[in-house]
Amino acid sequence: MPTDNRQLTTDSQHILTANELISLTGHQKAGDILKSFDKKDLLKMPGGKWGIPAQTVKAYFSERGVDYSFKVVAHINLKGGTGKTTSTISAAVRAMQYGFRTCILDMDPQGNASLAFDRIPEEDDPIFCDVWQNPAEMIMGSLRAIEENLHILPSSLENSLLDVQLMNPALQKHAVRGVCDELKKKGFDLVIIDCPPSLGTAVISTICAADVVVIPLCSDIFSMKGAKLTLSEISSICEAFHLEPPVTDILYTKFDKRVKTSVNALHQISSEYQEFLIPVPIRTSAEFSKAIEKKKTVFALKGKSSAKEDYDKYVRYLLKLDSNFKRGEK
Repeated sequence: MPTDNRQLTTDSQHILTANELISLTGHQKAGDILKSFDKKDLLKMPGGKWGIPAQTVKAYFSERGVDYSFKVVAHINLKGGTGKTTSTISAAVRAMQYGFRTCILDMDPQGNASLAFDRIPEEDDPIFCDVWQNPAEMIMGSLRAIEENLHILPSSLENSLLDVQLMNPALQKHAVRGVCDELKKKGFDLVIIDCPPSLGTAVISTICAADVVVIPLCSDIFSMKGAKLTLSEISSICEAFHLEPPVTDILYTKFDKRVKTSVNALHQISSEYQEFLIPVPIRTSAEFSKAIEKKKTVFALKGKSSAKEDYDKYVRYLLKLDSNFKRGEK
């Protein structure tokens, strides 16, 4: 058992604990997991817990076949209020905890993902509409660090200028892809994009760049319509640009088993979109609003919660982590 007494640094809010690895690895208790690590690579946390830094998790997972090859994931629904930003920031943090060097591209002019991390750009700070034409020189200096292995390219209302800048279809095809390709060269494993709820050039360019598009939707008929329209537009855009369609998934959010309409909606989605539906509904939780109020994600809050559990399962599904571990593995 580790015996060094280093304490968790105050600027690290998102350290994965040994206890959090139990359900993924199949170990029975934290002590079994800790035997897999050198004590110098662990951090002693308040309450007697042990934290496992992202790079240590990455080394551990890599030995067990976890695929860290570069991937671009976009959260898109042409209807607002479906959980795109919450899914983006929660998935990004959890992926980082699992060792993925992650960058968030905030493409929404409302900048909610930027606000969630308290990374609202100043007036002269570069955002995507400034960077896309010259990402090789500008991208790294434009990113804002959240953690050592988690960065964000923040957004502001000026990103609405993309509808003018990217009027040429050839530019739409390559703008987001060019930035993502540069992030890949800079050593990032994962880019997660938060998109605006409209079919503008930012969304079109994002679809051209994405390996995976996740459509968050909830029980109201408007988000259902938005999901249907999004699926249709993905197909049309890829056909127009002669691109292989991205993997497309649907994530049901704001699920409340106590509400009949929510349960009925899940049944409807399961029937109509069986081939797309991620088998992990995100339950409603007061933890989300609590986290946003503190400009954090649920993974920075103390204690267990359904919010953490659900987004952990989502990220494990998204990054195919469960397939690398057998239950009961020691």
